[in-house]
Amino acid sequence: MAGEGITYSRLVALLKVVLPLSALALLSTLFLISQNIGGTSSNAIPFAKVDLEQRAREQQITAPFFSGKTSGGHLVSFTADQAKPDPEDALNSLATKMDAEIDLLDGSHLAFTSDLARVNNQTHTATLSGNVIILSSNGYTLHTDELSANMRELSAETLGAVAGEGPAGRFEAGKMMISPTDNPNEVTLFFTQGVKLIYIPMD
Repeated sequence: MAGEGITYSRLVALLKVVLPLSALALLSTLFLISQNIGGTSSNAIPFAKVDLEQRAREQQITAPFFSGKTSGGHLVSFTADQAKPDPEDALNSLATKMDAEIDLLDGSHLAFTSDLARVNNQTHTATLSGNVIILSSNGYTLHTDELSANMRELSAETLGAVAGEGPAGRFEAGKMMISPTDNPNEVTLFFTQGVKLIYIPMD
């Protein structure tokens, strides 16, 4: 028993010396490797460091995706090419190339696309801007410069003029609103402020 105790004590004493030395050797190796990569080596990729530093600084997310349900049970999903916090307002997120899909309970479908979007993380509203396109499964294609949408209540309105075409023909209006009806399964497209319609008879 005494021999085993002595062997164990010697092993512990040896490990106390060997392990710190091994750790120092590993750290030295990593340090030398990092110097070689970050120095003048021909294998270095200078733009990779810049790209990583930029992403870390801007907290940028590539291809973000969000999905959920509105208060009325309609399915909603949002995707974008990139998203990052708004440097001017911590409550907002900025996204590029935003796509929104809404599947209504009655089986119809709405889609929104825009170049840019600002999403308020507290009020759950999104402001789409830059080449905003609205598509509906009942045949409407609309264009506007800016659209504000509530992701929880399934309501939206353009912040300026809207133009497009639908089953009745081409039209223009000073504003368009999307809102639920008394039937929780349906929503309406409501045009106001100087609506102009060019009727195109069907063949």
